[in-house]
Amino acid sequence: MDIGGLAVIGSPSTCDSAVLNLSSRSYHLALLGSMLAFTIVFDNGSEELALGTVTKVETINPVHTANAREAMHVATNGAIEHQSGDSGDTRAVTIKVEAVFRNWDGKWRKHAAVLSNSPATGTPVALLDQQTADELMADTDQPAYIGTLRGSSVRIPFTLPDFSGPRGSRHLAVLGATGSGKSVCFEYVLASQLRWPGMGQIILDPQGQWATEHGLPFSLQGLATACGRTVFVARLSQSLRLRKDAPLFLRLLEESKWFRNLAFGAGADENVAQARDMLHAALQDKKALKAACGTDDWTESAPEAVMTYLLDSLHGILPAGTIYAGTEQQNRVARTIYRPTSDSEGEPIAEHILDRLPPGALDPSGHQKFQQLLAVFSALHSLWSPYSPTGAMKIAAGADPESLGATDRRRDAWGLMRQVMAPKAGQPAPWLVLDLSADLSQLNLDGNDADTTGDVMAATRLLDSAEVKARIMSQLLNTLKLAGQQQFTAGGSLNVQVVVDEAWQYAGPADSTQPDALVSLSNQFAGDCRDVRKFGIGFAFILQSATGLRDDIWRQLAVLLVGYGLHDQSDIKRMAGRVSDSHLALYRAAPPPEATGRYTWMCVGGAVTGLSFGANPVFLESVTDPMAWLNWNDAWITRIRREFSQHLPAGDTGGRLTHLPSRPGYDDPAMEVHARRRAVVDGRASATGVASVADALAGRPQRRDRNSLAHNTTSTWTNRLDDDPPPF
Repeated sequence: MDIGGLAVIGSPSTCDSAVLNLSSRSYHLALLGSMLAFTIVFDNGSEELALGTVTKVETINPVHTANAREAMHVATNGAIEHQSGDSGDTRAVTIKVEAVFRNWDGKWRKHAAVLSNSPATGTPVALLDQQTADELMADTDQPAYIGTLRGSSVRIPFTLPDFSGPRGSRHLAVLGATGSGKSVCFEYVLASQLRWPGMGQIILDPQGQWATEHGLPFSLQGLATACGRTVFVARLSQSLRLRKDAPLFLRLLEESKWFRNLAFGAGADENVAQARDMLHAALQDKKALKAACGTDDWTESAPEAVMTYLLDSLHGILPAGTIYAGTEQQNRVARTIYRPTSDSEGEPIAEHILDRLPPGALDPSGHQKFQQLLAVFSALHSLWSPYSPTGAMKIAAGADPESLGATDRRRDAWGLMRQVMAPKAGQPAPWLVLDLSADLSQLNLDGNDADTTGDVMAATRLLDSAEVKARIMSQLLNTLKLAGQQQFTAGGSLNVQVVVDEAWQYAGPADSTQPDALVSLSNQFAGDCRDVRKFGIGFAFILQSATGLRDDIWRQLAVLLVGYGLHDQSDIKRMAGRVSDSHLALYRAAPPPEATGRYTWMCVGGAVTGLSFGANPVFLESVTDPMAWLNWNDAWITRIRREFSQHLPAGDTGGRLTHLPSRPGYDDPAMEVHARRRAVVDGRASATGVASVADALAGRPQRRDRNSLAHNTTSTWTNRLDDDPPPF
């Protein structure tokens, strides 16, 4: 290490902090936040090397104090020759000891977060340089780099391990205000985790940013593919098929106000619950379902047929009084399904009066009401369908299912997750991006949506609502946790990280003003954070504020990556429980990225970097040039590509990457349009987008009578997904 005459240890100094006397040659160096190094030698010949962060720099000059004899002279002239400025000043620098290494057999080993004794005054101190950092990190397993130490060009390894070790998983959070570079920083983190072949990734992507990669500096999907990974991008509105779950389907119908459109009152929660139970029983009645729809599986039937069957079932059960005890309420709901033909006395209604009554949804003239109900029903039913919206349109037009291509079929969610959790022997674990955003492929960019019906818009808003996404995330997490429990019981563990973007909405503090679905998911995240670490499942939450996570999740976090902008007092108070006041002050002193072009991150938690010891944070400036990142990480990328060369894309012969690959082809043609629209709406899910499932509705033939409907659905809505695994 080149001492370079920067400073010497001053007084008072302790085992975990030191005051330095700065050399006059170093008075004009930018030192705040820099990492310095010094060594101390013990009587037995052993040696410790300490690294410390500069947390405070003071200028001291006795003649410039308010009560000095020279104060009046200074007030009059502003300075005193040979006593003011560098010739009379001293600089006192305070450093916080972050990491201590001990020299064993000529090699530096990690030792502790504090020194074994306080350093002697006059001990030389230097800036940490790259050569010393590399020497200290020489035993780091498969180093990866995502940035440099704050205020320097010194690279240190990002050393978070995967979850295959005895410790299990770690939960982490990426925090920072808008513009702090959260997504960009975490993209480099995810890219660095490609060096762990056994570690799978499941990204819950509510806004579609990770699916479309809008706003990211390079294609993470392209890089993962170039490292031998299989990358699945499954879109809820197009290609993802949920695990069969009739209660969830009916719950979503309730939250979509579908029952309200059947004249269930605003306060009829118990009546709707009874109706849901009855409809659940109807969906389990395979004999009746097959007679009505042509198949005994409601997920494989046409949505028109399933809804007709359920409405018929509901109309038939109403007189029993199990849903509504009063005949008036029974009749109100019944009239939305079939127009009554007799009055309350049982007498036939006169024809001229009957003609003035609005038709019910299942009446021959009730097409408008039927379509109103079907718009929402079909949007939700499609989540369990074997066919994508384009496939559904082709089936409705009479296409043979055998003629459909891959983009016309949905992929089973459990099957995709299972591949991530249990990769094939000799292959790296796949990555799965679950795009839960609304479909924007038909969005009219001029803002004129006059050609879009209210029912279609309602279907789009429904699929894009936080409540629907929360219910779906809950199902996916239940499946993942159950798989982890099974693996744990069998004596093994998973190695999967679940990334949760926009985590404030789904894992935030729960209160009575939130919808039940969001409260339930928040509670589920809290419980899972406690339970799944031993299963080898770790969560990575991305959000803007420390207070955006509920307390019992915050306490479970092992790692924090904190970017610029958390200056609210509630955020500061929460972070004060994790880092010292001096580190917090240093964090708050970081300039905004838009002013400097530098993105400073406070990395909290053991094992984040090679210099992270205990609770002491390390301040990094995230890399901003993708090619610089590629060059820094060339060694392990080349090794991974060589190890899995047989799994590289066609035409890729392996070897060293000279550029970052472009994004692989989209799973469906609409994704290109979807990405462009997503950019226009600034990465946010749009409540005015047009759901493609409604597009399918518009292309379907007019509704036929119920008898012909059941007859024509058997051959066209049969599940041909032979490669899909059975429901879990």
